[in-house]
Amino acid sequence: MGHRAGQGLAVVVVMVVGMIVSAGCGNRGGPEPGDLVEPFAGVSLRVAVLGEPALVGMLDDRRGEWERSRGGSVTIEAAPDLPAADGADVLVFPGDQLGALIDADRLRVLPDSLVTPPDRSADPDAPAPVEVGIGEQLAFAQVFDVYREEVSKYGDDRVALPLGGSALVLVYRVKAFQGEDLAAEAEAAGVSLDPPTTWEQLDALARFLHGRDGNGDGQPDAGIALAFAPDEVERLGVETFFARSAALGLHRDYFSLLFDPDSMAARLTDPPFVEALDALVALQEAGPDGVASFDAEAARSAFRSGSVALLIDRAERYASWLDEGDEAELGIARLPGSDRMFEAIRGAYDPADPPNRPGYLPGGGGWLVGVSSATAQADPAEDFARYLIEPDTASRLRVDLRVPMLPVRSPLVGQGPPLGRDLPGLSRRDWSDAVSRTFLADRVLVGLRIPGASGYLDDLAQAIASAATGDSPPAEALQSAADAWDARSRDLGLDRQKWHYRRSLNAFVTSDQPPPR
Repeated sequence: MGHRAGQGLAVVVVMVVGMIVSAGCGNRGGPEPGDLVEPFAGVSLRVAVLGEPALVGMLDDRRGEWERSRGGSVTIEAAPDLPAADGADVLVFPGDQLGALIDADRLRVLPDSLVTPPDRSADPDAPAPVEVGIGEQLAFAQVFDVYREEVSKYGDDRVALPLGGSALVLVYRVKAFQGEDLAAEAEAAGVSLDPPTTWEQLDALARFLHGRDGNGDGQPDAGIALAFAPDEVERLGVETFFARSAALGLHRDYFSLLFDPDSMAARLTDPPFVEALDALVALQEAGPDGVASFDAEAARSAFRSGSVALLIDRAERYASWLDEGDEAELGIARLPGSDRMFEAIRGAYDPADPPNRPGYLPGGGGWLVGVSSATAQADPAEDFARYLIEPDTASRLRVDLRVPMLPVRSPLVGQGPPLGRDLPGLSRRDWSDAVSRTFLADRVLVGLRIPGASGYLDDLAQAIASAATGDSPPAEALQSAADAWDARSRDLGLDRQKWHYRRSLNAFVTSDQPPPR
């Protein structure tokens, strides 16, 4: 799978060999201060961005510093599909396409030396090297562990570097929770007004708030806005369903949720999935009119209007939660968990105390950057990939909202959302806390990233929409999706898909190469 990157130079180092003697000076070492080192002078790299043309502009604005310091040139282009990326040296892509790239043998395995500082202990008296984009500047330990060791790996192989993340959070209007009468009524009803720790508590809270005038405009408000309709871009309805299912179905002793890892049979008809979809569909009674047909933007729009108390959304879409000039106070919390967790082998639930609360990363975790296995310029390509995730570049990408994504470095998440000062009602501390806790959860489930992931997700999106509109009972809709998944796995090659699924979980022993097609 790909070419082992260890065959190339892992670290780009320009060293001055021997002694350089100049008039009146006996110094030895590298170039004099101010000398320009251009290790990749004359190199021309092509970067292909899969899936999001707007990301081309964001990255194009960042290439200048690399070109100035390395001496090479970079061309960044949009690639609508994988064939359009032929000839590229560097690939930037959403995480849910990772399996497809691996299956096509399009990614070079990256050496660990690319993300670790060089060891100079062997000869501390040697001349100091002039390092280009390598070493302490990367500060890879700042990157959340789930992105260092899971999202950017496939099995044991590091096949990409994390560019930007994604996480689901619960957003709420603080005013909807205030008032002495409201607190007394909530206590009498046995409902907590604190951010819920279980999905059942969330259900009860949404129903309690539904029909009340939470924003003081004299009109009854809805309890919660959810996405149910198919959406090929964000798939918020599918991702919300996965997050709720994971709380019930991702047992602490197991790693697999969506498929049986030994047979590749879809598990969508198992009790956790049916229960999760039943509960989400039932929650429509606490939603705005027409919620069954809401996609991601419709759900945000309903919440943004001020007439909805709660919203489940991607944390990186925070700029869509308030209209310009709206200073309403918003709170943000990590998604709830479950006080039960399903043990698939026994087909029974075990108690979970504290609640089983895995983090969930939609879209295969976010955005990744990898090096093409076919590149003839591995060293500069690896260096540019590394440059894109360095702290300074990451900091600049954080404030560019053309393609919303979460920073994957803990100090940047700790700074809160970059537009926080323009949205004074948004709790920056809550936002940082919710994202950090999601990334740092004891268990984190990375969204589906096997070959054909988009097709599997589309099958499920249709089932969720059918259940939401009442065309099919949830159990029947999920049976249809499970049948479609099983057929899709057979069409793509059952053994090969099973290898990919096990490999994508980074938890099972697999062969180095997938079975033949």
